[in-house]
Amino acid sequence: MTASTTGGGTPATCVTANNYAHVAAGRAHVSGGYAYTNGGNQNMGLYNVFITHTLRQTGPDSWELADGAC
Repeated sequence: MTASTTGGGTPATCVTANNYAHVAAGRAHVSGGYAYTNGGNQNMGLYNVFITHTLRQTGPDSWELADGAC
């Protein structure tokens, strides 16, 4: 995990992992073979170990795609 700051100076938690690991850690969920961020419900692509994304925590159980923004 890496920590960065948001525009308001609040620490943001960012995690880079494959889609399988994000789901296993509770940052994302699976529907129809695709992984989606928890809270934001953004499509992350196929649920597998070959696709990697960086997610940024936006709330207690809420994550969004942050590729290149952390």
